[in-house]
Amino acid sequence: MPAIFDTLALPTDRSAKLLLVHPVTRAPLTDEAGEQGWIELYSWESEQAQAHRLARDNAQRKLGREFTAEEEWEDMGQMLARLTKAWHLVGLDGRAIAAPCSFDLATGAYNATGLRWLRNAAIAFLNVSGNFFPLAGSTPSAPMAGTPSG
Repeated sequence: MPAIFDTLALPTDRSAKLLLVHPVTRAPLTDEAGEQGWIELYSWESEQAQAHRLARDNAQRKLGREFTAEEEWEDMGQMLARLTKAWHLVGLDGRAIAAPCSFDLATGAYNATGLRWLRNAAIAFLNVSGNFFPLAGSTPSAPMAGTPSG
């Protein structure tokens, strides 16, 4: 990037925590110890996101065709998994889920039909740059814990 654009650039190494809320009641999803569930995500501007986009686009070019709807759904789940840095998951029943944060588990979670609310919450959170790059003394334009689940 030319130095003249330095003041326009967003940092690419930032991550932020999406606080999980119940998709129906909107109450914080807290475990037995009172800790709210969360997913730590890298932003759309991150190196992880860019690497995924480039690999996907190169794969499409090699195939010489567009993705099917099913492939596009799977790809978004994989992108979200690559952006997932860490998590503390809490079930709708209030119990902590002892699942290590891995690419395979995250892809499975984001692509599961019954967890569409989680996928939608992650996408909505990622779409608010202020969650990753808040201005000093300001509040994000969309609350992390109240993200609509679509």
